[in-house]
Amino acid sequence: MKFHIEMNERRGEFLVGLALALRASSLLFATIAMRTMGPYLTIAIRFTIAFVIIAFLFRKNITRVDARTLLHCALIGITFFFAMLFELMGLKTTPSSVTAFLEGMVVVMVPAITCVAYRKLPDRLTVISAVLAVIGVGFLTLKGDRIGFTTGELLVLLGTFWYSLSVLVTDTAAKNDDLLTVSIYQLLFIAVFAYIGAFIFEEIRLPQSGTEWGAVLALAVICSCVGFTIQPFGQKYTTPERAGILAVFNPLTAAVLGVVFLHEKMTPTMLFGSFLILISILAPAWIQDRAARKRSSEADGD
Repeated sequence: MKFHIEMNERRGEFLVGLALALRASSLLFATIAMRTMGPYLTIAIRFTIAFVIIAFLFRKNITRVDARTLLHCALIGITFFFAMLFELMGLKTTPSSVTAFLEGMVVVMVPAITCVAYRKLPDRLTVISAVLAVIGVGFLTLKGDRIGFTTGELLVLLGTFWYSLSVLVTDTAAKNDDLLTVSIYQLLFIAVFAYIGAFIFEEIRLPQSGTEWGAVLALAVICSCVGFTIQPFGQKYTTPERAGILAVFNPLTAAVLGVVFLHEKMTPTMLFGSFLILISILAPAWIQDRAARKRSSEADGD
């Protein structure tokens, strides 16, 4: 029986790691898709396809929605839409490898926003993690002998701020809703907001080659449908602390894909900054995981 539980945990951790790796590939596919399309239309087409697929697979949940749930989905959708928009706008001038590690700042922003919202001081572990992440960003954005953000890097950080808000809005607004229904309709709202922006700010141009269409389909199917769906199932078999440790797969995968397929280069200072950001992500989750395992062991001993 113990062997069976252990296998479930491993399977769950594999699914979480796979989901994060698949979602990290979105930076590679988005770079290809935006060769002829703007960020608004890229988001719109991606999430339209994703919504159609997920809505068909879980069509029974389409009718299980009320006005309050739709409002929650709209709030989640608008925050996630802005997160995606600023990420893609920044990606036009910022290497995907740098973008991925800058997005690791979410480990700082979520606790910071929470502390401001609830007017409470962060714990020591959060402060240490934040300091490491900030130093890491400093090295990652080092230009010669000075630290300076490009416009693209600032846009990526703004997107990370909106993603942090989406995490908090999802946690707050969807506590009493059916999570599958929320997952379906948030895709629709993201697409709607993106279409509005595309018609106002962009020239409507569809992908011009098979490669670009392939990138859009990969964004929709691999990154949205599969990536966003399998993670909750995987987390049923593992702990939040373990899931936090596995979060390092996201920037690592994006960086490797950027270097291999887009021929991006990482300087020694960028590598050191990336390492510090990885530590800021990994260390708190690892410490919390050890503490949780110790408490569990002590409980079993009693």
